[in-house]
Amino acid sequence: MNVLTELTHLAVGRPRAGATAETVAEWYEAKSRLHAHLAGLGGPDSELERALAERAHKRATDLLSPIG
Repeated sequence: MNVLTELTHLAVGRPRAGATAETVAEWYEAKSRLHAHLAGLGGPDSELERALAERAHKRATDLLSPIG
């Protein structure tokens, strides 16, 4: 994974107002994959990156789950 390329895709591809829940969820899943990759590299921020990956994945899942 090229981190700079993925960061650029996330920045440019950020969903706009009115985007479908599926589109927004896909964006959050891409964000989750990036943070998971960064966590896997190790280093002092790996736990933070892991938490960010989990949070983005949960947001994507929540967007696609039916409301109560």
